[in-house]
Amino acid sequence: MSVSADSVLPILTKETVFSAWQSDAKAKLRCKEVFGHCIAASSSPEDAASRDKCSGILWSMLGPDVKPLVQQHEDDPKAMWDALTELFAPRKAGARFNAYRTLTSIRLREDETLLSLTGRVSAAMRLLTGSRPTDFDLKKADEELQAVVLLMALPDEGQFSVLKAPFEQSSGDLKVSDIEVAYANYQAFRTAHQEGDTSQISPLSGLAMAAAPLSPPPSSPAVALAAAPLPSRLLFVLDAASLATLCSCASSSWT
Repeated sequence: MSVSADSVLPILTKETVFSAWQSDAKAKLRCKEVFGHCIAASSSPEDAASRDKCSGILWSMLGPDVKPLVQQHEDDPKAMWDALTELFAPRKAGARFNAYRTLTSIRLREDETLLSLTGRVSAAMRLLTGSRPTDFDLKKADEELQAVVLLMALPDEGQFSVLKAPFEQSSGDLKVSDIEVAYANYQAFRTAHQEGDTSQISPLSGLAMAAAPLSPPPSSPAVALAAAPLPSRLLFVLDAASLATLCSCASSSWT
């Protein structure tokens, strides 16, 4: 028995490029005239049959490693579709940072064709644009690009990984001003550490930030900068392990 191309379903796994699967899944569901249930909830008894059909087709397009992630929504096509989008294409700054990293790290592989290269770039670009919220405009794009460059300019190892982590995992927009404040406070902590006076400052979230706006000696402008209050969204205390890692890395790099 032959299998027609129309009967082949796109399967989503954790290794699948979600944007590509999403486009194929939309096309398949539209051909069956049931995609509307993925974007608008309906509890009408008249729609029960087509809603169940949509749920069944959508569920059959999920791989065994993905089904457990959305199993609680298997009877609700809209909830399942939304959950998949949130899992694989979250519209958060952290997701966009990773998308930027992927896009800018693409290089021609050995024995790779140029057509294959363009396909990978297109897929990475779809991943980036798909992670942007609906109100994302050119001004925000310019701001975020500058912020991403500031973060990617730092090494991934040692104390810098702790410094970058809060921004890379951020659920809000990446703002250049926040990163500049964090860098200034981190540099102030480093300067104070070299001077042997860290009594007024505590490194928080990988950054040299003051635990409270204390009054440092006037002769030390670096300590004064580190003691300045920061936006509350940047302040969360390192756990013991992270703090020990930061201090250990800092000591080894400054000696």
